[in-house]
Amino acid sequence: AEYMGSGICAIRSEPVWLGGLFTPEAYITATRQCVAQANDWSLEELELGATISDSDGSDLRMDHSSFAISGLKLIGADCRSNTIRLSAVMETSLPLTQFKWERRKGDQSQEQDRSVTLVTLPVYLNHTRDTLLFTLDLETAGEGSGKNHSFYERGVAIITTGGQSS
Repeated sequence: AEYMGSGICAIRSEPVWLGGLFTPEAYITATRQCVAQANDWSLEELELGATISDSDGSDLRMDHSSFAISGLKLIGADCRSNTIRLSAVMETSLPLTQFKWERRKGDQSQEQDRSVTLVTLPVYLNHTRDTLLFTLDLETAGEGSGKNHSFYERGVAIITTGGQSS
């Protein structure tokens, strides 16, 4: 398709700092539309996944459904090997993160088995947590992980901009 060489699809390999955008939710919507159009899928069939790099992003496999995101901060947890764990550290700067739009699978039983170790985290614009942008499902491990996790009780979240609220 001709449109793949221009617009949002052309910058997919360039890391984008969501917190620096005027309307970061519009960027997420545009990436979803780009992937849906390129693959002839409906928007409702797509779900957003995330892979957090352990380094500079060289370990990420970027493809036509992926977008590089920089500058995210994880509040109340840390991340190793794309798995989050509760932490006493207040804020962890995340290395390059890959957002990938994937087509939803029709098999619900497989999804239920997988969801035992997942937690759905809110992604906020900033530390005030006034503006919820979207949510991400991430793998958990360690204390408090799994079905009866305490990530929500601890207020674990992802923030797109730096700086502490006053």
